[in-house]
Amino acid sequence: MYTNYFGFNEKPFTLTPNPRFIYLSRNHREALAHLIYGINNHYGFIELIGEVGSGKTTVLRTVLEQLGDREYRSALIFNPCLTGVELLRSINHEFGLNATSEYTGELLTELNSFLLLENARGVTVVLVIDEAQNLSPEILEQLRLISNLETENDKLIQIVLAGQPELARLLALPALRQLNQRIAVRYWLKSMNREETDGYIRHRMSVAGETGGVSFSRLSLILIYFYSNGLPRLINNLCDRSLLIGYGDERRVISPPMVLKATTEICSTAWVRRMAMAVTTVIILGTITFFLMTKSIDIGREERAISAKIPDTASIKSSAVMGNASSVTSKNNRRRQLRLELLAIDQDTVHHRAFNAIAHAWGVKPVRDYEGHLTVPVMFSRLAAKRNLQLTEFKGGLADVLRFKMPFLVKTTIAGDFGKYCIAVTSYGDNQVRVAPSLFGKDSLSLKDLELLANGHFYLIDKKYIETGSSP
Repeated sequence: MYTNYFGFNEKPFTLTPNPRFIYLSRNHREALAHLIYGINNHYGFIELIGEVGSGKTTVLRTVLEQLGDREYRSALIFNPCLTGVELLRSINHEFGLNATSEYTGELLTELNSFLLLENARGVTVVLVIDEAQNLSPEILEQLRLISNLETENDKLIQIVLAGQPELARLLALPALRQLNQRIAVRYWLKSMNREETDGYIRHRMSVAGETGGVSFSRLSLILIYFYSNGLPRLINNLCDRSLLIGYGDERRVISPPMVLKATTEICSTAWVRRMAMAVTTVIILGTITFFLMTKSIDIGREERAISAKIPDTASIKSSAVMGNASSVTSKNNRRRQLRLELLAIDQDTVHHRAFNAIAHAWGVKPVRDYEGHLTVPVMFSRLAAKRNLQLTEFKGGLADVLRFKMPFLVKTTIAGDFGKYCIAVTSYGDNQVRVAPSLFGKDSLSLKDLELLANGHFYLIDKKYIETGSSP
């Protein structure tokens, strides 16, 4: 429907598994490594747990694809809602064995002969059971008996149990403690983070032949992550419906309202409640961004504003390398000067001044006569929370953190008694940032100097979206 309009060769966000669209996040790669490790070391039982739509089946299919035919024989059971005899017949059928008998003993004898033959040939036999949370305790106990088929030195079959969190609770039953104790390798598959979610969406669009005919706005990607919680199946649902809405509206950019509309169409009441939170988030983020972009600040004025116009990434990068080379010493010498200037101030004083600069920028109560060490992020976060502020950790380049257009802390390369020194940045101008504490008698610093101090670790300071109490 929308594939031709947007220039795709095929739909990028179908729910049916397709090996060409496989995108393995860090957690998926770790899960894959755990399964391969357990199989190759013949541990017998291996467990994979994950929420609905987290990508368990994708991991299982990838594992099976990596098991070569010469060294492995594998079988995948999709529907474990079977009786004991039916499960054995399914297993034998998948391995190409006689599966017509109605007697458990005959089926086990057939399977055992097959396993012994494959073991003699140096072949590893792997049985994968998906949706294993649907197995009854009696069937799981039968699987334990199947795993007893072994030689003096080796397990004859490797059994992978994959399922939803209910599987972990099922295996924890006292009646299944013998089986639970035999599971030597376990992995809980978590959802993707924000960056991986963006990468997942880009990857699927690229595989589908995307040529620039459509794109998701940055805020739309944030909303998709918010609603999907990084679960691939929900991401596919939301993206597919959003593209359909964009096609209907004849739009080339998928906007936040389109994502919100898609959410209301496919999500349950619980999701709709979260949607209200998302709308509030969008409104507040938009308000903050508008305020920070339009309020200009004179660097020479007293520190009363939150921020100034933000230069784009290109201008930040270019301005950071401009300047009169003859008036600046080498980077190493300049970095040494900056460090000595900062070290001349007590670390607690540095953090007190940084906190109060952030508090002033947001118009909240400063810290006065605070006793104790104002460490970052522990104590800093606690005092900020009392003022309805929150810290968000960010790792990346200076140009990247400037894009958020809000006050932030810069973790420096200088280590003190209580961790890294952190200085506050409350506003930005042309090649200049307003910092606290003041350095060299000035409350402004060039971007080039700030880059020399920064170690790539930042803390964004933002207003909380839900009031949690009054300031002390």
